[in-house]
Amino acid sequence: MIRALSITLLFCFSIAGHAQNQPEDYEQGLLQTISDIQQSNHEQALTDTRKFLQQYPTSKVAQLLLADLITANAGVLSSIGSGISAEPELNDLTFELRQRLSHQSTPALQGLLPDNIIQLSEHQDYVIVIDQTESRLYVYRNQQGTPLLETSYFVTIGLKGAGKEKSGDQKTPVGVYHVTRHIEGRKLPDLYGKGAFPVNYPNSWDLRKNRSGDGIWLHGTPSYTYNRAPWASDGCMVVSNEDFLDISRYINPDQHTTIINTHKINWITADAWREQQQMMRQALDQWISDWESNIIDNYMQNYSESDFSSNGRDYRAWETYKRRVNHNRKNIDIEYSNLNIFKYPGEQNLVLMQYDQAYRSSNLNADNPKELFWQKQGNHWKIVYEGTRKLGHSGTSRARN
Repeated sequence: MIRALSITLLFCFSIAGHAQNQPEDYEQGLLQTISDIQQSNHEQALTDTRKFLQQYPTSKVAQLLLADLITANAGVLSSIGSGISAEPELNDLTFELRQRLSHQSTPALQGLLPDNIIQLSEHQDYVIVIDQTESRLYVYRNQQGTPLLETSYFVTIGLKGAGKEKSGDQKTPVGVYHVTRHIEGRKLPDLYGKGAFPVNYPNSWDLRKNRSGDGIWLHGTPSYTYNRAPWASDGCMVVSNEDFLDISRYINPDQHTTIINTHKINWITADAWREQQQMMRQALDQWISDWESNIIDNYMQNYSESDFSSNGRDYRAWETYKRRVNHNRKNIDIEYSNLNIFKYPGEQNLVLMQYDQAYRSSNLNADNPKELFWQKQGNHWKIVYEGTRKLGHSGTSRARN
């Protein structure tokens, strides 16, 4: 039997009005009911909740609100919050309500930007940023290089929270990933809902950090419930089936849509965003200029002596390799396109650049998708990893649900 949720507990949550430009009727219905409760309009809240459950019969939080409202109207609440500590599921449901309510004052609705997005490629129509602390998935549209908030969704992460390190730890990775493919719901067990988008965990930075595990997907919800609790998966990112179908409009596996998984978003102003972009573009352009000069001493100043690695080569081995291959090379010309720049979450002053590189010289022509990791050391940005960007799909067929 569902025990009474403390209505007084809901009073401590603040609502500043309805969120703007939110497409989810589900979430708005819940928040309207809670707004009625806060205004002591219990009869209206009871009516609205009953109607809400006719539309969303598998909503556990709505079932909980209905039970609480009926109990309160009957005047039989023995004490505020009685039984909550003994019911772990009620803790999950109150946590979910708190997460949904906190979104009403999110900086995203005040015009601020996540500092993780520095520049978007012209071939990247949308980028997804997940704030794991707030249980929120944001979709940003690329408008001529500027990220604009399109919409957002409630999202579930791993049972043990953020920061995956090893297989089976029930945590959701923190990092920058891309969607590798789409799996239709009819090809999956009911657990995964209406479909799934696998991502490329572990990526090159995860491998550098010796992180293990696989099968990290963005997927839907089993049919017996509308959505799962904020922390309930084995490491995947999970949304309701309704939201999954909606979000599918913004994900294109052929474009390798980026998913940035943060522990908590750091929000910045548009001016700070532009300054950040200019700084990193200058670092990239200086590195390319030094490379084209074929003066190895200048070129190597862009790399970290203490932390650089690439395909098993440290700084000294990389310098030796470059001196050898460039010894008789002339007329080096490097162009880049489709540039993404992301501030990498979970690390101190780390930036990821992804781009298509066209290399031309007197004795070598090559085109490759590249990735560079830059880290600020002292007052300078230094390259700590350089490699070919791998865009193939995940090798596993099972998700960490």
